[in-house]
Amino acid sequence: MKKKIGSMLCMLLASFVLLAGCGNSGNSANSASSANSNTPQASPPSSDAVASPSGSAEAVPYGTRKLSTALGEVEVPANPQRIIVNWYVGDVFTLGLKPVAYSGWAQETMPFFDKFEGIPAIEKWEPEELMKYDPDLIITYDPQDFEKLSKIAPVVVVPEGDIKTTERLAFLGEATGRQTEAKNAIQTFESKLAKAKEKLTSDIFRDKTFSILQDWGGDSYGVMYETGSRGGTLLYEYLGLKKPEKLQQLVDSSGKGRDSLSYEVASQYFGDYVLWFLTEGKDSEYAQTDIWKSIPAVRDGHIVEIPGEYVGLFYYSDVMSMTAQLDHIMDKLLALSK
Repeated sequence: MKKKIGSMLCMLLASFVLLAGCGNSGNSANSASSANSNTPQASPPSSDAVASPSGSAEAVPYGTRKLSTALGEVEVPANPQRIIVNWYVGDVFTLGLKPVAYSGWAQETMPFFDKFEGIPAIEKWEPEELMKYDPDLIITYDPQDFEKLSKIAPVVVVPEGDIKTTERLAFLGEATGRQTEAKNAIQTFESKLAKAKEKLTSDIFRDKTFSILQDWGGDSYGVMYETGSRGGTLLYEYLGLKKPEKLQQLVDSSGKGRDSLSYEVASQYFGDYVLWFLTEGKDSEYAQTDIWKSIPAVRDGHIVEIPGEYVGLFYYSDVMSMTAQLDHIMDKLLALSK
């Protein structure tokens, strides 16, 4: 009889231990997947998987992983659900992610304008404001944000100018577990880029110079030149187009990639071809002057006008924006060559 009672007690005890173990296992999984958990997950991602935020069937691991950044190693969610992004919103959209909030600007000619719907814009980039959105990952360009915001969520800093746009997208793809999306977007862009380069090295455009200019008015900034924004990253860094010699000398000597030119000297900085940005709702004063008529690019019909309402298309320099910019510019340039 004692043997039977002992055996029963052993079986009951084993069952209790097994059930307790299962309960602890379930709590551990919930803890690892919680976007609101403030406890760092030191262990590598588990083999469990959930659906990605975009609704695709691709499996994404729970947990966290370590990421090497410009400011050191950062532990990031393997599958971030509540991203806040400063400036690099185009990169986040390109990766198929929907941030819970962003700091930037939205305009209808941006290729991802529809994706802004329902996402609040952050007016004040401060810890108190960002905490309201309960982020699990913060993406920013400003190194100062690392110390300032790291108590809220993991902070991934990509300082502007440190890496090329395509490299930045690949890095953010790694940071968010969206390597495939990053790779596909880069391949699409680079394929179009290669075809555009072939056309721009043809007899028509070979050895021609290109300027990016905008008239802000004689009583304001005069004519502004651009080398980074307004499509400058695409034209000069990726397409490898040349600036006029005088403009290149000015950029080299001043160290300024964007500055104003007076009406009296602006004509000296026009290239063989010009992206001429117009201000919405306002005619160019400079285009009404006698100087304008004497500029070779104007006489030859080599002015690519960018209407003011298209400023959004040329606002960001992410891969998706540059792909759309490339399509627009090539259509305009090829139309001029006919």
